[in-house]
Amino acid sequence: MKKHDLIILGAGLSGLSTAMHYKGDYLILEKDERPGGLTRTEDIEGFLFNHTGHWLHLRDPRVTKLVNDLLPGQMVTVERKAAVYSNGVFTLYPFQANLYGLPKEVLRECLQGAVSAAIKRASGDYDQPANFLEYAKLHFGEGIARHFIVPYNTKLWGVSPAEVTAEWTQRFVPIPDIGQIVDGALGMSKEAMGYNASFLYPAEGGIETLAKAMFDRLDQDKARMNSAPESLSVNGGFITLNGQKLSFDKLVSSLALPDLVNLTVDAPDRIRKASALLRCSPLRYVNVALDVPTPLHGNHWIYLPESKYPFYRVGSASNAVPALAPPGKSSLYVELANDSIASKDDIISSLTEFLIETGSIQSAKQVLFTAFREHPWGYVIFDDNCANARQEIIDFYADKGVLSIGRYGGWTYNSMEDAIIDGINAASRI
Repeated sequence: MKKHDLIILGAGLSGLSTAMHYKGDYLILEKDERPGGLTRTEDIEGFLFNHTGHWLHLRDPRVTKLVNDLLPGQMVTVERKAAVYSNGVFTLYPFQANLYGLPKEVLRECLQGAVSAAIKRASGDYDQPANFLEYAKLHFGEGIARHFIVPYNTKLWGVSPAEVTAEWTQRFVPIPDIGQIVDGALGMSKEAMGYNASFLYPAEGGIETLAKAMFDRLDQDKARMNSAPESLSVNGGFITLNGQKLSFDKLVSSLALPDLVNLTVDAPDRIRKASALLRCSPLRYVNVALDVPTPLHGNHWIYLPESKYPFYRVGSASNAVPALAPPGKSSLYVELANDSIASKDDIISSLTEFLIETGSIQSAKQVLFTAFREHPWGYVIFDDNCANARQEIIDFYADKGVLSIGRYGGWTYNSMEDAIIDGINAASRI
């Protein structure tokens, strides 16, 4: 039985980062034909598509140094251009800080609700929010919650925000104070709010360029592609692959937490029951090629909260980095609503109408092709069971020398930088 100090399951950013920062013997096993995980880039007729929007937001100096070392001079800095389309008009993102331009009756409802919420918070006479719906109403008011926060997130998760806790918000939901909300309602916003006000992206090759650069720094003999383990024994300290046993002292997994549990032959019933409680919406999207140079009024992405659209976000990576599409063309990624059962034909029809209505295209003939894609893991649903079930599973594996990391291995909501940091921390812990 071949033995390794460390086996790494998955060659996405967290797995690659673990290998880069680990100083001992290791073996990476990746089920797909090349590394990168969800940071791979798909080439369709010269249009480069990612798994929806993959923009690199850096805050940690360790990751900044790593990226600069891996891709010196190859990253471009992009200032975010994002908008919300609702009530037939575009407003700036984030919605809650940019109410200017909405119909007067909607603006009044949102502004009055925001003022009432601010007074309530200042009084201190309120209970802590029990879920994300209550959280949104407390911080933004009834109007903003009704016109954007609730419908948008319902489309994203496929469940009501009343079923979701506020655990996931962390740095991802900008909370303007009442002064900023008023300024935004008057068209006087002074800053681009949110963690993604600017981002980095490779000048060429799509986001997979980063994963390739990480993989190229590794010993290629220590990585096996097209290698999905058939089983894992945490008590025996081995996995089976192609009928052979590979033993390990430590194991780092970036598999989705339910997949890791399903792989484990000796997972106890309590862990299987905890795994069954974990919920996640799928990632369903459409890659689209357009015969126009700059759609979406030049925006990098558009949020669509209204239920009449069977998609919640439409983005254009080529608006940020033109090299992602052939000259004179452009690309879109269209993220499909998880509370909708619209057919492919209805989705394309609705998308075409939206693009014509908003002036991105003049006719359906300018849609060159559409390619539907789906991934089982999209957005973790942070319901009341999530935190305890997740922690029970992660603690169980940690006690067996198995670290579960990454967005889905950690069963969380995070960024590409966070995945890289997870790898750094895993290597350090080992």
